[in-house]
Amino acid sequence: MATTVRPESPGVAVAPTGRDPYIDNVKGLLIVLVVLGHMVRPTVGSSPGGWTVYTFIYLCHMPAFVMLSGMLSATELTGSRAASLVRDLLAPYLVFQLLYMSFYTLMDKPMPWAVDEFLSPIFHLWFLPALFIWRMLAPFFAQLRGGVVIAIGVSLSAGAATVLGHALSLDRVAGMLPFFVVGVWLGRGRLAYRPSTRVRLAAIAVLITAAPIAYLVASRLSSLWVYWNSTYQQAGVEATHGVLIRLGLMIVGFAMTWAIMMLAPHRQTLLTGWGTNSMYPYLLHGFVVLAFTWSPLPKRVDNIPALLALTAAVVALVWITASQPVVRASRPLVSPPVGWLLRNAVPAKKHQSVAATTQSRAQNAETD
Repeated sequence: MATTVRPESPGVAVAPTGRDPYIDNVKGLLIVLVVLGHMVRPTVGSSPGGWTVYTFIYLCHMPAFVMLSGMLSATELTGSRAASLVRDLLAPYLVFQLLYMSFYTLMDKPMPWAVDEFLSPIFHLWFLPALFIWRMLAPFFAQLRGGVVIAIGVSLSAGAATVLGHALSLDRVAGMLPFFVVGVWLGRGRLAYRPSTRVRLAAIAVLITAAPIAYLVASRLSSLWVYWNSTYQQAGVEATHGVLIRLGLMIVGFAMTWAIMMLAPHRQTLLTGWGTNSMYPYLLHGFVVLAFTWSPLPKRVDNIPALLALTAAVVALVWITASQPVVRASRPLVSPPVGWLLRNAVPAKKHQSVAATTQSRAQNAETD
């Protein structure tokens, strides 16, 4: 369905009739957290409580995105669905991998232009190949008895493995697999649940409790833990301790994901439009984040007002990159015309009419 624009809010994309605003609200909230986490990272050395804020975000935002992706994933892989994975995940990955490599070069931070670089996602692009692999695995785990337990075992074992690397995000595919498989197990139908006031209060309590946990993780553990892509050895612990730490972080991630989903509004809000076009902020915000990181500005975020101003700038960035003018201008990059490559290609006009749905389901990402 096509994205619409409210007359009272010129240029701001909102969910069209027929979409579930709750799902788009969850995605809208999570994409704000994604961008905020990336913008906060270069300021952690100077901003008050920077590491705690950063860790709090990273404990939940990608576990929530991965689990939501699992809930929205099809459990049957048909030819047309395989074609959509190529069109909506692999094609934009290749386009933006090339664009970000060019951006690094233009900013005098050159990198080798080799096949290995195209296979190793830059910055936040890791989520696209990871989601491609997860969705290819969704039918398998949907039919597998004990799939959640097996996925947890894969994640815990991945921390001790040395064969996984950054190529095609295989390290994170294995590390965050439980969140995706639990999402597949729950299914899209669970998103129709309407929590009571008591449940919402419990969700608030979970997030409040997560704040001191984030402080302890930030002060006592390496930041590598929250990226789900490092071995226990790289994180500086033995395998036994590593398994316990990763399992603990997994429990925290599931609890915070539940809390976020219970607190997300079910009516149309400003978040709805951001979630509808969430692929656009996801793919485009990295240019701004990198420019900010390479500038002297992060050192100036050294007090609460500056941190609040940075948060406001993040909200503005998401608003702009999800707006109709930006969506229209960047659609050829975000949704490149690859129908000629696919046997089950959707006709151009029809593809444009469903672009918002397919792209928003592709979900968004983060970094490191």
